[in-house]
Amino acid sequence: MNKERVLIIKLSEIKNETGWLKDRVSGAWRINLDTIIKKNITHVVAMYQQKVVDDYSLGDEAGYHLTGDDAGRVWFDLVEYEGNSPLKGKRFDYKTANPATTKDLQELLEIEVK
Repeated sequence: MNKERVLIIKLSEIKNETGWLKDRVSGAWRINLDTIIKKNITHVVAMYQQKVVDDYSLGDEAGYHLTGDDAGRVWFDLVEYEGNSPLKGKRFDYKTANPATTKDLQELLEIEVK
């Protein structure tokens, strides 16, 4: 059975600027690109104060920043969410210090705050 895994990006701030959220979520994260590939991650959620503020699907391109302040961090293209399990607007009891983690979708749904 293939379990769907989600990449969770926890944000410490939100700005009400056009394009800011998508740019920030696709930005520079300390996560191994192999993790995203091997775990077959296709669903990315942006979480702020334990609430999903948006969800995306991974686009066709991803890579590492090679220079500058973000050297060694992963970036990826994001597109409008195309899956069957939208999470936008849901709240989860998901506490972790790491701002970029992966979680099994079913396990994530079990900690939803209703």
